[in-house]
Amino acid sequence: MQNRIEASTSSELPHLYIGTHPTYGFVAASGRPLTEHLKTWLLERVMFEPVPGTDLHRLTEPSQDGIRRARQAVSDIRNLGIRVQADYVLDPLLTPDLSGAAPGMAHNERLVRIARAATAHTARRPAPSAVTLASPAPAATPRLQTASRSPSGRSR
Repeated sequence: MQNRIEASTSSELPHLYIGTHPTYGFVAASGRPLTEHLKTWLLERVMFEPVPGTDLHRLTEPSQDGIRRARQAVSDIRNLGIRVQADYVLDPLLTPDLSGAAPGMAHNERLVRIARAATAHTARRPAPSAVTLASPAPAATPRLQTASRSPSGRSR
């Protein structure tokens, strides 16, 4: 019976671990033995690259929206049927996606900045002067001079 429990527990172990590393940033390591080829192929598809001298893979350019990209990688790998254990912040099943709230606020702030810029007065566009609504005097309408026509209807 104990063999049966160990077998079921070992089959539930994750294939990959994804978390943070103090030196390499967002990293992935294999939990259950995956072939090196499969692990490399899978992780390169979600923008992880091998770290030389270790069995780790790190997220490429983690400074460019790294948390969102690592969370997306966890989700994409799970959609392929691979079991992944991720840090709390990187696990989309455990923590809500907070990136949706920030762009909305940033979008509103951007609209406020645009509105302020549109109403601001600059050296190129001075403040409008006081406008009087007096009606201008009617100007004489110019008359069009028509050329005399020949009897055939053509002009000379």
